[in-house]
Amino acid sequence: MTHEHCAGTGRTVEWTEGIITRTPGTDEVKLPEPGVLYWARRLADQHATWTPTALADNDPLCALVQEDFGSALKPLLRPHRQEIARRTELRYVRFAKVALDEHPHRIYYVFPALSQPKVVVRPSPKRIWQIAGIVTGVFLLLVLVNRFVV
Repeated sequence: MTHEHCAGTGRTVEWTEGIITRTPGTDEVKLPEPGVLYWARRLADQHATWTPTALADNDPLCALVQEDFGSALKPLLRPHRQEIARRTELRYVRFAKVALDEHPHRIYYVFPALSQPKVVVRPSPKRIWQIAGIVTGVFLLLVLVNRFVV
């Protein structure tokens, strides 16, 4: 470009500056959803020591997660538009559900804890139905007695 005042030539440069900020998003996934009772999940959240893991390719847990939950995780792990990077953190807990012949109306859940395993006792499904039947029977009896008394 010619400079009119001194008839010299040169270049002009324009600089544009901007700041792009991205707020990372977090998606929480609780698997498995089907097949695990809600209250069993709550017990695990309350009593178990969960293990965080980064899942390396040679980790046997990686293969297990992909086999068991791959179809549920695949849509969640699909790259998002304009995504720069991603970090996936998983945590897991293994626990035992124990039913003893000596205690047919109880189910024992054994969760890993920091110092020693935590055992939580819950009524068996059969016992829950029995209690519900008794409560329903008492309620109906009260309704009948109330009807004859009044």
